[in-house]
This record gives sequence, structure tokens and C-alpha cells, in this order.
Amino acid sequence: MVKIDSVSLVLNVRRDGKQRALCEGLVVPWQQLADGAAAFAEWHMIILWVRVITETADHVPQIVRFALQSRCPGFLELQSRGQGNDLPIWKSLEEWVTAHRFARARAEGWFDALMYYAYKDLRIEQAWTTWERTKADWRHTAPVRWPTLEQWTLEVLATRSLALPGTEKARAVQALGTVEAPRLNRAVTESLETRALALWVDAVSKPRQPLDGDVATELRNRCPGLLPASDVGPQWVRSLFYRLVRFGESTWRCTARSEGWYAALHYAVVHHPRYQRLIHYNQRCHDEWFQVRPKSYPSFADWLASADAYCAGRRT
Repeated sequence: MVKIDSVSLVLNVRRDGKQRALCEGLVVPWQQLADGAAAFAEWHMIILWVRVITETADHVPQIVRFALQSRCPGFLELQSRGQGNDLPIWKSLEEWVTAHRFARARAEGWFDALMYYAYKDLRIEQAWTTWERTKADWRHTAPVRWPTLEQWTLEVLATRSLALPGTEKARAVQALGTVEAPRLNRAVTESLETRALALWVDAVSKPRQPLDGDVATELRNRCPGLLPASDVGPQWVRSLFYRLVRFGESTWRCTARSEGWYAALHYAVVHHPRYQRLIHYNQRCHDEWFQVRPKSYPSFADWLASADAYCAGRRT
């Protein structure tokens, strides 16, 4: 018998799971998927707060009860009637949240995609690291007063070093400390649109053929200095695609590197649901236009609007 390479097997399983999740995510708009993933990450922080307190106290303190009563109406009543199946309260809460707050994603078949992107959210990594450290600290001496959920959340978001240093996520989390969230979000949005521009050019251009005049004009307007001033556009080759991406991102990339938060920017862009959707829509255009060439290609604005609205199985 051939000996199975267990490492390769695990990697293949993970890769297959990722592909299934990405395909599932195509049934809903990317913004809905992103919102759902963000909401799951927020609930995950709450669940870990409940877990660390109840496991340390060995009961459910009043501070936890108040929070659950306001956020999870009916949950404690179910627990008191013995419908928790003898699970720890945090585990029952996890199941309740999945059933009540993400029922639509489960019913419509995109819950695995939601989970995939939720676990790309750096707040989950920060929360687990905070939970592990807090659990270790409280193992010897429990706090005089339990932290409120707001205090716990602030502590999670202030975490800058993960349990496994040197990983992609660890570098991104560390970089979060050098940039304010609104500025990072703006850089991510503008970087995504730069990549969208490159994907649009790739979709409407033929390899090793001169760029269409309207495409060249769009690039000259949006990226001054990228193309020569000639009326005839250069040939569309892969190297020009990467030059376009680098050119469009150059300002934010230089700023982020000089200020120490490029790892956070890069992580947020490449793991963003919108970026994955743009890539998939680009491929869809290639597949369909290879079969039937359109009479005219869409402008960048029209292409981007269609890409953002694109869902598998729906015409845009």
C-alpha cells in the first residue's frame, strides 16, 4: 500500500473546504457576506467573555446574566428549563447564536462561507489570545470584580501580540497598533478599487493585443504616468497587469510601510470578500466572453457595479 502523506492530506482537506466555502459565498452579495462574518466575529468575542468568566466562577455571575438577557432574549429561560443538554453555558450560547442570529445563512446555504470569512477576521485571533492569557492569569487568582463586556472588548481590540508570533495574522495584528481603523478601512477600499481596475482591464483586453482606446484613456485618467502619452495603447501583457496594481496602490503601500502597518493593509485586502468576488467575476467574464464576444465591453464603472452585484446563478 502507498503510504499516505498526512500533511498533504490535511492541506488538501483544508483547500477543498476553502473552495466549498468560497463557492457558497457566491450566492449572496459580498457586502451581506462581509456583514455576516463581522457579526459572527463580534458574537465570538461575547462567547469567549462568557466562557472565561463562567469557567472561572463555576457558575453564571449576575454580570453575565444581565448581558445575556439583553442580547439573547429567551436564552436563559431555555437554560433554566434544562434545554441546554448539559452543555457548558458558553457552548449552549454558541449553539443558540448560530440558530437564532445566523438562521438565514444556514437556511440559504452560505453559513460555511460566513464562517470562513469570520475566521479571517483578526478580532477572533485577538479574542482567543486574550482568552488564553486571561484564563492562565485567573487560574491562580480570580479577579475581585469581573470585567464588563465593554472592558473585555476593549482589551481584545488592544491585543497586539498573538500566541503564535511570526504568522501572517500575527504580523497583521501587530501592525494594527500603528493605524486608526477609519484610515485603514479607507486604504483597503481604495486598494480594492485599484485591483478592480486591473481586473477590468484584464477582462476587456486581449492578451498581447493593444489596449482599446477607451481603456487606455481610462488608465491615463486614473493612473497618470502609467502609460505613454501616445494615442495607441500598449499591448496587454501580464507584466502590465502587475504594474497597474502596484502603481495604483503605490501611495498607500509606501505610507503603510513607512508607518509600519502594511501587514494589516495587505491582509485586509487579500482576505476581503469583495476581492474574492472581483476575482470570480473577472473569470466569469473571461468564460462567457470567450464563448460569445459582446458587441461592446462595459466601462469600468459599469463593470465594477456588476461585479459588486454579482451572485452565482443570478444575471447582473
